[in-house]
Amino acid sequence: MPERVSVAIIGGGPAGLTAAIYLARAGIGCAVFEPAVPGGMVFMVHQIENYPGFPEGITGRELAEKIEAQAKRFGVEISQTGVKKVHKADHEFLLELESGNQINARAVIVATGCKPKKLGIKGEEELFGRGVSYCATCDGNFYRGQDVAVIGGGDSALQEALYLSQICRTVYVVHRRKELRAKKILEDRCKEKVNLKLELNVNIHSIIGEDEVRGLQVADKESGEKRVIAVSGIFFYVGMDPVTDMVRGLVKLDDAGFIEAGEDTKTSMPGIFAAGDVRSKPAKQVASAVADGCNASFAIEEYFLEQR
Repeated sequence: MPERVSVAIIGGGPAGLTAAIYLARAGIGCAVFEPAVPGGMVFMVHQIENYPGFPEGITGRELAEKIEAQAKRFGVEISQTGVKKVHKADHEFLLELESGNQINARAVIVATGCKPKKLGIKGEEELFGRGVSYCATCDGNFYRGQDVAVIGGGDSALQEALYLSQICRTVYVVHRRKELRAKKILEDRCKEKVNLKLELNVNIHSIIGEDEVRGLQVADKESGEKRVIAVSGIFFYVGMDPVTDMVRGLVKLDDAGFIEAGEDTKTSMPGIFAAGDVRSKPAKQVASAVADGCNASFAIEEYFLEQR
């Protein structure tokens, strides 16, 4: 027989761990399933400046470790395995774990967040790990003193470009539009960096290199002229895809694959709640993820009372 828990939390990022903290303090048994490191994508962010309580900012790794320690202080169990599929089983749910085990749960919180979106250009898949990366904080040090490119024009792209500018010789920010999409404060900081170059309004054709990255081929969108930007590393920040395969067909998703749920985190399936970046919402921030985790815990308490 599979093991049983009151609440199964899929994902150990800020949303999942916050929900676990609130549930544990309320005396509701829960287990967190996280195949990577507790903290999720936050663990890979170099610097976070907009999370309250840290006036000087804090690295994503430090914040993730603090949240994890707080959850463990209240006895939260974190299992380093993912969830393959969630099934409805009478009045409960059956979770198939990637470890091969199964677990029953009265309620489920999906807090799986997102994964980096791939651009799909030639060389991106072939040279992954040999110059192509989706995490500057993880891999930036491999290119210390070298030239690199960051693809994207949003907040994440510029935050990581600023980090790379501290250790790399030249950082090219390559974006397909004429203007960046990031907040002005980040754009202003980038323009102050003498070794950070903006390459705007270009189409990205392919990555040059056989055994390792040698350059990035781009074309001017107005003239069509092609050229190669010589770099050793390329970091992609072109958006995120939600991780929802384990509940696909069980809860309602929007056109982009995010779970449809309100601020109360309730999904179309009673007993399943969505928290954090996996939920369809405009703001995908650590602060809003923490709020979702809190709201999910209260919604579950209400759900359990209704089941009595």
